[in-house]
Amino acid sequence: MEIYSLRSSNNFLFRDNSRNARSVGSADFGKAPKSDAGPGFEETVKRIDFTRVSPRELREIAREYYDMGKISQDTWLELSSELPTQTLNANGEVIDITEVTDDTDFDFVAYFSDRAEIARSIGTADEVEKMQDVLSFFALV
Repeated sequence: MEIYSLRSSNNFLFRDNSRNARSVGSADFGKAPKSDAGPGFEETVKRIDFTRVSPRELREIAREYYDMGKISQDTWLELSSELPTQTLNANGEVIDITEVTDDTDFDFVAYFSDRAEIARSIGTADEVEKMQDVLSFFALV
């Protein structure tokens, strides 16, 4: 019986010691058939209702997509920015959203759709592009 030092364990791991090797039958590790429950479950989890999501959840989701490189920094900044206390809808009416907290569900699709409509009317091309990128993010997720 041979005794090896722990310090030389790297040499031991790569040593060809054929006299102690056992013959092992090769198992068939082919692909397992896909489960019927998998795709449906993934599809359910994947779809997020951005008409009822809290600002905190939106920031977390946006951060994940930004870290994966799926959205730009401008889009991430728009999605993770604090909500104002008042906003305008597409008709120009002032809407009070002071009651919305980090844990309150909010309709971000309508909010950013209204901002995109206002940007098309009186905004710059850069602002319109940012809002389109945000709305595209909602369709992506």
